[in-house]
Amino acid sequence: MKRLPILFLAAFAFTACLDTEPEDFTSPSTWYKNQKELEASLASVYDPLRNCYSTYLSVEFSQGTDECFSKESTPKLVPYYYNYDTGNNSVKEVWRGLYKGIDNANVLLENADNAACAPEIIRQIKGEALFLRAYYHFLLTAYWGDVPLRLESTKSADDVHKPRTASETVYSTVIRDMADAGEMVADIQALGFGGRVSKQAVKGILARVCLYAAGRLDKPEYYEQARSWAWSLMEEGVHSLNPDFSDVFIKLMQDQYDIRESIFEVECYGNVESTEMRETGQFVAYYTPMYSKQDYCVDEKTKKSIARGRGVFYTTPQLYDSYEDGDLRRDWTIMPYMYKNEAVWEQVPYNEPFRFRWPGKFRREYEINLPVYSWGNSTNYPLLRYSDVLLMFAEADNMVNNGSTPESLEAVNQVRRRAFGFDPLTPLAEVDLKAMSQSEFLEYIQAERARELAFESHRRLDLMRWGIFLERMHEIGDELAAIPVKVVNESGQSVDNPIFTQSGSGFPMNSNPTGPEMMARPFRNVDRKHLLMPIPELEMSVNKAITENNPGWN
Repeated sequence: MKRLPILFLAAFAFTACLDTEPEDFTSPSTWYKNQKELEASLASVYDPLRNCYSTYLSVEFSQGTDECFSKESTPKLVPYYYNYDTGNNSVKEVWRGLYKGIDNANVLLENADNAACAPEIIRQIKGEALFLRAYYHFLLTAYWGDVPLRLESTKSADDVHKPRTASETVYSTVIRDMADAGEMVADIQALGFGGRVSKQAVKGILARVCLYAAGRLDKPEYYEQARSWAWSLMEEGVHSLNPDFSDVFIKLMQDQYDIRESIFEVECYGNVESTEMRETGQFVAYYTPMYSKQDYCVDEKTKKSIARGRGVFYTTPQLYDSYEDGDLRRDWTIMPYMYKNEAVWEQVPYNEPFRFRWPGKFRREYEINLPVYSWGNSTNYPLLRYSDVLLMFAEADNMVNNGSTPESLEAVNQVRRRAFGFDPLTPLAEVDLKAMSQSEFLEYIQAERARELAFESHRRLDLMRWGIFLERMHEIGDELAAIPVKVVNESGQSVDNPIFTQSGSGFPMNSNPTGPEMMARPFRNVDRKHLLMPIPELEMSVNKAITENNPGWN
């Protein structure tokens, strides 16, 4: 079962404080007195993870790529449609949430030493806060480029006027602070779960940060650092691949931790009817079929209630076709069936030619936190898995050594062996890749990351750091728009293209615009300005030290 998250512990700390000091305002000088109050403060630093990854970063900021597209016939003003502006609420909420976490971290770091508790506890809590402050800055620079670097808490109204800092400086500060934090936080084996920052999580995220720095800053020297951090984590031997790809996500849906593969997770807790605490996530609903008009339907065999989803996305045929025959990940990542009835849970296999299917990685039939509800549940969001570490190492090693090496091939081949149902650690000639040139291996890894990590908020930023985002998006849009609605069958008759046709699928072939035009629309909306998010209108109006927005957003 899932552990009570840090937010739950913090609730008791706040209650204790209010019982003993019922004041309208508690200043830092009187608040940080003991471990409970430190934990409560740390909870406020973690909180933006759940707030931002519930929907915004897990769905709205990360989708609208070659993984999937929205099936909504009426476009919403959301980032995955590329029709938003500087006043967009999602953009504003992520910006505000990340800086709130940064400010909370700064307050904690400035006052934690005042607490009367063991030095090792203070050190660990400060390490987690330092890492999270760095992680939030990393997300900000990854999406917005040059952003204010805030390393001190806000103490007066004048402190809001903070100019933008060059991305290179932000990246170097993030890497330095994360490395320092790694010396302060606990080992994941001591924690026993992935819901808090661990030494292993720090190493894995540092590999990611260095890869982003190498690509976004065009600084190849960062590849060596990325390789080093990933290799250090691999050498520990603490983590390995779960032999069953689907079991990784079944465990997430069943609120189970599996630290051998799932290294760092965003904690979600409770459901819509929870009374003690409700810190739910909404991403599962977006990546789940809308098979019922009610909040749930019933499995006639087990009589179990299955929560419906929002059914927002269809996967692209390009993602489906990228999987090789025999790759078991395809029919888990992409649903191989639909549901027949709106009231009864009954699986109906898709016709093989039909390509516009629902995402399937997070399956609600495995959900155990009852009663189920359509939009909110307790499933944790995976921020870092060991397969990602293996692929990051292989990519960085390839760039450092100008081609594949035995070490980088073994890292990728472990992921491949698992994908085809074999022991990840046992070499297998018929599955394993052979030596490749740098460009060949990079191209393979770029496709493999989509197959392995789809719907885990990596793809959009991956495409950007590789410098192929615009090219890939326009390519997908052109390919989708060119798919013919009608084809000629063997009898010479004009019939619906079977790639679109699946009885009961709800695919909007008769909508206006037609299916191919609707699918291509977000990809055609993409412009050069979408390489960075706009500085929110609210921030521009308040922070007078920022005088210009990102290119194309003024």
